[in-house]
Amino acid sequence: MNTRDIWFRLAILFGAVAGILTTPAQAVTLNVAPSSIYQFGTGSGVYLGHTVVASTNMNRLQAGGSFRAYCFGADTGSITGERSLPASGLTGPLQLYVTVPAQLPALRNMPGFLGVPRGSNLMCSYDWTAYSREAMYTVGIPGISTPIGGEERSDSDSITFWMRKPGTATGEDDACIP
Repeated sequence: MNTRDIWFRLAILFGAVAGILTTPAQAVTLNVAPSSIYQFGTGSGVYLGHTVVASTNMNRLQAGGSFRAYCFGADTGSITGERSLPASGLTGPLQLYVTVPAQLPALRNMPGFLGVPRGSNLMCSYDWTAYSREAMYTVGIPGISTPIGGEERSDSDSITFWMRKPGTATGEDDACIP
């Protein structure tokens, strides 16, 4: 291989690196849409969940989240769950929708709700987290390289909801169930 071929190959390599570095920014995005969180009727069922929407200009993406629903009381436990999904393609951009849990609306039973005294109103919380993560590549030649991508976003929040257990059928309280 002569000097001219080496310079020609280096010029092609530097041109490719310059082309990659001048492409649009590899920005990963994250948006979260919580479902309506509420008690189903007057029983232990709770409708819950959220949707994570992530996107990137890169060719690989992973997104997901977790949740914990609980009531402020010694009688009840908590409902937990998590889910994540990957997406990949030959090139970007990519967009990914992840529901946490897998099917929405999700109806889950609040543990211990049957032991809550009748006539109680419990303040409860739905705490959710979400994240999105894109691929990272290193481009260059030995001694001169730069990372491309590798961004990550995360978010979390809490939603307050109430659970109500009707009183007894004595006619002196909020009874609707004998």
